[in-house]
Amino acid sequence: MTKAEAADVPTLAHIHIYCTRLEPMIAFWIEAFGARLTLRRKFGNDDGAVLNIGAIPLYIQQTKVDAGKRAVVAYDHIAMRVGDIDAALQQAVSAPGAQLDRGIQPAIQPSSGVAQTAFVSGPEGIRVELIQPPKQ
Repeated sequence: MTKAEAADVPTLAHIHIYCTRLEPMIAFWIEAFGARLTLRRKFGNDDGAVLNIGAIPLYIQQTKVDAGKRAVVAYDHIAMRVGDIDAALQQAVSAPGAQLDRGIQPAIQPSSGVAQTAFVSGPEGIRVELIQPPKQ
């Protein structure tokens, strides 16, 4: 792919999550995945925060269920690439509000071999997959 072609490929800019309790959601991402709180802000009239996880900003917006907004997000999970799945899983499940959804299992990656994956859930049912890519 040329540099010009790469410039036309969409890239992920941020992830925006609704929640009903802001502080437990912030604590989960910081403790489970080492996110860094970079900003507290308003989203319209709603309290919110921006956290950084690697290069992707995570916007968290506290909203009321009856505010006419989507209180339940239509997604299955967010995936986090990790170097050491054992250490990452131990850190994630020790975070406030976290629990193990599915322990470490192999997952075939069509282009690169067998990765190791696990799932953790956090506040308000948010699901996060940990992926350790195949060793090269």
